[in-house]
Amino acid sequence: MKKKYVLDRFISLCYDYIFVIIVLGIITFGLDFLNKQYVHFNHSWYVIIAIDVFVYLFGFSFIYLKLDGSVGKSLNDFYIESTYGTITYGRILFREIIMKQLFYLTVIGFLIEVIFFIVKKDTIHDYYLKTKVIKKGIDFSNRR
Repeated sequence: MKKKYVLDRFISLCYDYIFVIIVLGIITFGLDFLNKQYVHFNHSWYVIIAIDVFVYLFGFSFIYLKLDGSVGKSLNDFYIESTYGTITYGRILFREIIMKQLFYLTVIGFLIEVIFFIVKKDTIHDYYLKTKVIKKGIDFSNRR
């Protein structure tokens, strides 16, 4: 396993979080501004949070499906390839949103992910969802 490959994947993950924070920040502050200027709805934060969750779950998964991976992967010339079947919207939703967030946003999950990566030379979400991340022009699929 090349160190640059692992570093590039980590940088891609950082790009993804920056992209999500910027987009959801624009949506949140934009809706809050519109509420304060025009609507004056008392419980607006419930609506804003619901819209943010909807965009996060369904909007980002759709973008990731069209890009063959996340925004960070596209910026670093990576793409996701299926090793079994085809990549569907449901697989992308489960891979990018549920599996990655479950393991990357909790300390225990992150430690499990690191240990799994050291042992299997693959991430948990790639291993269980039968996907692999490939750098355009270079195939790291023979990582074992």
